Amino acid sequence: MKRTSLILPRFGNGIGLARTARVARRLGLDLDELGRKAVVITGSNGKGSTAAWLTALQCAAGGRVGTFVSPHLFAFNERFKIDDVPVDDVTILSAEARLDAVLRDDAEAQGGDQLGEFEAWFLVALMIFADAECDNLVIEAGIGGRYDPTRLLKAPLAAIVSLDLEHTSLLGGSLREIALDKFDVAPPGARVLIGRNVETEWDSLATMGALRSVKVERSSVLFRATASRDTIETHEIRLEHAELGGLTGTTALHGVRQVENLQLAIELARAARPEIEAARWPSLVRHAMARVACPGRLEVLEGGPPLLIDVGHTPAAVGAAVAAVKELTAGRETTLLLGMSHNKDVDGMLGQILPAFDRMIVGAAYNGLEPEALAARAQAVRPSVAVAAVASDAKAALDLAHAQAGNVDVLVGLGGLFWAGALRAARLGQSLEALDFS
Repeated sequence: MKRTSLILPRFGNGIGLARTARVARRLGLDLDELGRKAVVITGSNGKGSTAAWLTALQCAAGGRVGTFVSPHLFAFNERFKIDDVPVDDVTILSAEARLDAVLRDDAEAQGGDQLGEFEAWFLVALMIFADAECDNLVIEAGIGGRYDPTRLLKAPLAAIVSLDLEHTSLLGGSLREIALDKFDVAPPGARVLIGRNVETEWDSLATMGALRSVKVERSSVLFRATASRDTIETHEIRLEHAELGGLTGTTALHGVRQVENLQLAIELARAARPEIEAARWPSLVRHAMARVACPGRLEVLEGGPPLLIDVGHTPAAVGAAVAAVKELTAGRETTLLLGMSHNKDVDGMLGQILPAFDRMIVGAAYNGLEPEALAARAQAVRPSVAVAAVASDAKAALDLAHAQAGNVDVLVGLGGLFWAGALRAARLGQSLEALDFS
C-alpha cells in the first residue's frame, strides 16, 4: 500500500488530545481497555528497534500481538502489524473508511477541529487491533509524550529509550525538558523503564515519578555483563542477567545500541507478561533474536558489494550509526552513498559521518539538498573526502557505485530516513516511483 487513503493535514490544529479522545469515542473505541494491553515506547532514537525487539519477544511468548510504529520506510502497511506481519491493504482501507465517515461528521460538528495524520493513524491502528482481538499491544509514540495521542491509552507500562535534542520547538531546548515531556506519556500508577542513555536525567525523572506515583526503573541494572561481536554477516550478543542467568544468541540487528535496546525490551516483556516464566529463559529470547527484523536500522542488504544502510537523521543517531559501521566494516574498503533532507542538521551530521570515509557518491534524497550543493557542503566540512560521482537519485547512485566498485567491499548509505528508504528500494529492485514519503 503506497499511501493512506485519508486526506488530512500533517498536524492538527494545536494540541489534539481532546479531539483524538472525542473521535475515539465516536468510533466506539475503549481506550481504557486497549491501554491495559499496551506498552508505549517513547524516545528520541531507537524506538523502532526497541518496538521490534519487544514485538519479537511478545510473539515468541504467544498470544496475538498488535504493533503500531512510525514512520514507515517503504510501504504504509509497515506502520500496522499483527504478530509481526504488516496488515493487508483491505483491512487498513476498511478502518480508514470508518474513520473518514466519522471525521466528516465531526469536522462539521466541531467547527473544523481536524485530526492530524499521526492522530488518525493511531486511531486506525487501535481499530485494527480491537477488531483482531489482540492480546498485547506495542505502541510507538509520535513526538514526545505530554501531548502525544498515545498518552490517551494510560498504559500501565512505558519506556523512554533514549534522549537527543530533537523537536526542540515542541519539546524544549534541553535534554531534561525533553525527558520530562516524554515521561508524561505515563499515567499515575504506571511503570517507566528507561534506557542507558536516559540515566543522565535519573534524578529529574525519579523526582517527578515520586510526585505522580509513577515508578521509574533502570533496565540496565539487571544486566551484570554484556558482550557483542558484530560483523556484516551476523551479530552475536552475550548477556548475563542478574536473576535469569546467561544468554548467547545471534541476530540480524546490528550496532552496540541493539544490545541496550534488547535489554530494555527484555525487561519490558517481563513486566508486560508476568506469565513468562524463568524456565523459558533463554530459549524464548534466542528465538526472538533469530526472527527480529528492523528494516533500515543498520540493515545489511545482500549484493555485490553488500549495502549497509541506516535511517539516522540527527547528529547523535548518525554518530551512533557511524561507530557501528566502523566496527562492521573494519579492514574493508568502503564507499559512502550520501543523501540528506534540507531541513535536518546537515553540517552536524556531516561532521559525524565524513571522518569515517575517504570516498563518497552523493545523490538527491526526497525533499533533499541538490547533490551538487550537498557535495560542496561535505567538502567544506572535510576537504580531503573524494567525491567520486554525483547522482540524480538513489538508483543512479547505486548504479554508479557498482560501476566503480573496484576493490570496494561494502557500500554504506547514510543521511536520513528518505535516503535509506530509496537506497533500500533500489537495491531490492523496487521502483523509486512507488515510494511515497509525503
